Amino acid sequence: MTVGVGALGVGSLPVLEAAPTAFGLDEETTIFFAGLASAALGTVVAWTAYRGYARNDSRPMLFLAIGVAFLTAVPFVLAYAVDLVADVTDAIVLLVVTACHLVGLVAIVRSFRRPDSA
Repeated sequence: MTVGVGALGVGSLPVLEAAPTAFGLDEETTIFFAGLASAALGTVVAWTAYRGYARNDSRPMLFLAIGVAFLTAVPFVLAYAVDLVADVTDAIVLLVVTACHLVGLVAIVRSFRRPDSA
């Protein structure tokens, strides 16, 4: 199959075929398991940071734990939960994931502040 891109002066280009996935899984299943692995590893990192907060009463570690959780586990759970519960567009799911990433990055930036600064 080809797609014409004559407006670009290129002529026609072949459409990229879906790459074969690992273990013979389809793309959607592969993406799900890759996201699940990322969320699980992020949960371990966030939990470890939270333990550092609890052990040392370190607020930066608390914000780091929140940030890592919002960059990894929370968007994965919300993306699939929103998609299952509500009939929303992909744009809404992307907005939810992007908002989670923003919250996570703000929390990590907050964790860089010194505990004694205001």
